[in-house]
Amino acid sequence: MLITDENKLEAVGSGLVVIGTSGAAAPDVVPMAVLALLEVMPQVRVRLIENTMDKLARSKSGQVVSWCPSCQVQIGEVALPNYEMHNGTRPFDLNPFLVFLADRAETLAGLMQHRVERRVALHERPVLPAVQAAVRKLLSIVPGVELVEIDVPRVGTQANSLAVLPAFKRELVGRELAAVADAGVTTLATIYHACHRELCAHETTSPFKIVNFLELVGEAMGVEKTDLFKQWKMMQDVDRVLAEVAKQATATGLDLESVREVLVAHMLGEQPLPVDFRGTPAIEESEAAPVRVISE
Repeated sequence: MLITDENKLEAVGSGLVVIGTSGAAAPDVVPMAVLALLEVMPQVRVRLIENTMDKLARSKSGQVVSWCPSCQVQIGEVALPNYEMHNGTRPFDLNPFLVFLADRAETLAGLMQHRVERRVALHERPVLPAVQAAVRKLLSIVPGVELVEIDVPRVGTQANSLAVLPAFKRELVGRELAAVADAGVTTLATIYHACHRELCAHETTSPFKIVNFLELVGEAMGVEKTDLFKQWKMMQDVDRVLAEVAKQATATGLDLESVREVLVAHMLGEQPLPVDFRGTPAIEESEAAPVRVISE
């Protein structure tokens, strides 16, 4: 929500409020927000805008690809149908990038130059089954990769979707790390960025590597790039990380103390379990409230 004349709004209850209508909750939240606003400030003027959809439609390609699963759900299942309902037209189709890539697997297969001898377990999320199928198809064209199934629950869109259930998340991570180690694989391959951020540092104390699965595809094509985020997070030492990034941070005008705070909160802090944890995570009493599961 953007208030274009905040002083006037606060002083006399009138002015212009611009509300964006993209997002998963927009169809429910926006009408309620407008009604609530008009109830307390009946003189206010409200303008609804749909910038995200309009900007994506400007390409006129008819096809937009997404990487983030929550974006695919929010835009593809909520905002895009809502836009079509109100405007009478669907300006584009939205599909996950990995599905787009898998549809071109035959072409990609011709670019594979090297064998990648790995026994791979996948860290999967169930929200977009087509993505899981696409990942498996892409790994199937990588020479040398053997996919190993592990018996663990698959929950959520990506790691951050379980933030409201910290004890449950810790249990899932602990079970998966144990199952992957027991399976004797060489590699745990993540799909989404949020999952990779939380898991990658466990490579420090695990008998397997933790990579994004596209690193395996890239390696077979002869394309490799250092995962700096994982490299820094595996240090588990904010001062060592800061020493490595200080020169670049200073050159771009960033305050080093602010950088340090961000590293602590959003790099080292994104760690459901300590990197050296083994066993079954304990559930704190404050987190032990039951979760109701509704099944058919």
